[in-house]
Amino acid sequence: MIPSRESPVSEPNERLQELPPREGETNSAWLGRCLVKQGILLLGGSSLADFRLRVAQSQLRSDLTPSYWSLAALLREDGTFYTVTLQPGDISDVPKTNAVRRLPIGEVDDPQHWPNIAVLRFAERPEVIEGYAERVLRRRTIIDLPELLIAWLAYAWAAGDAHNPLLRGSGIPSAAFVEAAHSIAGIELTPGLSSAASCPEAIWQAVKWWHEYYEGVAALGASGEAGPVVPTGHYGLRQRSAAVELPQDAPIFLRDVEPPAGEDVQH
Repeated sequence: MIPSRESPVSEPNERLQELPPREGETNSAWLGRCLVKQGILLLGGSSLADFRLRVAQSQLRSDLTPSYWSLAALLREDGTFYTVTLQPGDISDVPKTNAVRRLPIGEVDDPQHWPNIAVLRFAERPEVIEGYAERVLRRRTIIDLPELLIAWLAYAWAAGDAHNPLLRGSGIPSAAFVEAAHSIAGIELTPGLSSAASCPEAIWQAVKWWHEYYEGVAALGASGEAGPVVPTGHYGLRQRSAAVELPQDAPIFLRDVEPPAGEDVQH
């Protein structure tokens, strides 16, 4: 099991509110409705790699079901976001960018590929967090994200004897990046889990169940340049149970492959 602590509260954070996606609504349109321009973006994907990441986080849930989430990012006001993906683009860029990519929101607009979405805020001034994110991008001495990326690629591909990296305290790269940027600002994102093992599910649980912890921090007069606050957010879920769904434009040989007659596909 992944070592973690449970929050003592019994009621979820009322500042976290569901905003159900409309029929056929894209993720950028959903973001427009929730009126949040900056903060932490959580996404839950339906690709095989996303499915593997969502299942890997199930040990952090009391019901052992897969997480809703597979990617964490920092959403910018200009409609782009910083993150670390398991599809790193030009691999020659990985060393000089610490595996961090800046992408347009259109990259995650498709609700079939990215059915779950949330925007969360832990800071009054998220633009300060963006500045620290750029520091993480330039300095691998803060956190070595390529090392995490390699471990999670091996797990996602079932390469060799790769096991769930969270069991070894190796966080999911996108969440580790987001956590590192907030940590520099003095904001703890995952009070129930070691920051080294950060993952989207841990950030989600922090918003939902650790609000009294953040209220206590605020009561102590804690402050910082980013203006830490009791976290707030909106979320929309189209796929509560993790599943792999091939996009409509998937290659024909993937969409139409069937097992030979009389054979079952092993699950």
